[in-house]
Amino acid sequence: MYGNDKSGFSLIELMIYVGIFAVSAVFLVSILTVVTQIQLRNNSVHELNQQISFVRSTVERFVQTSSLIDMTTAVSTSTIKLRMSSSTDDTVLIYASNSVLYIATTDSSGNTSTKPLTDSNVTVDNFSATKYQTPSGFSLVQIDMALSYNATNPKAQASRSLKTAIARISAAEFDSSVYPNVTDNFDLGTASKNWKNAYYSGVVGVGATSFSPGYKMVISGGDIGVRDVSTGVVVKTPDGSACYRLGVTNTGGVTTTLVGTCP
Repeated sequence: MYGNDKSGFSLIELMIYVGIFAVSAVFLVSILTVVTQIQLRNNSVHELNQQISFVRSTVERFVQTSSLIDMTTAVSTSTIKLRMSSSTDDTVLIYASNSVLYIATTDSSGNTSTKPLTDSNVTVDNFSATKYQTPSGFSLVQIDMALSYNATNPKAQASRSLKTAIARISAAEFDSSVYPNVTDNFDLGTASKNWKNAYYSGVVGVGATSFSPGYKMVISGGDIGVRDVSTGVVVKTPDGSACYRLGVTNTGGVTTTLVGTCP
């Protein structure tokens, strides 16, 4: 007579296996959660870096090719204002509004086109710019900007900041007239910082409000002064063969001196 020979897990063995499985499951879930959180944050940071890079390259391109950085020196402002030599982008504004960074271009006819530089994936928390003048005469713009990823999940939230300076590298070129916004209030150059040369194809007026035909320079309300003894007014003979400098003696007599090179 054969007895019953049944094999299987005892209750203690079953509890041990269940415990091992539970611990393994907890570790697997924890690892999966950490990996998911890291992936969410990496996606957020990647998006922020892409948009910061795009904003920086766009602002850099416009500042470097601008004719004028039309901003008050050493004063922080929320808007970058540039004047361009192109008639299609006569004025360029870069500013933040409702957590979005925009660029607005205005042509010479006054038509304005506004486009966003950032999208809904990010939020512009801060944007400011300051113009500085370098000793060499070139202007630069310092930019301070802070972006955050637009997400309701706290694990996906991230932020990045940008602080950089961009120099204008081109000389000023204008496709329209340049006027001061207030009459008789601003200077061109200073006593210690002079412009080197000036070239005009038309009439130069100093204190004049009108010009008579045939005159290239009109002075009103003052004299023309010559500081040095060896310099003065040079005129050319009617036949164009020689030039003479007009001078004056100590007693007020007029003298003429032949000069080697005519103007």
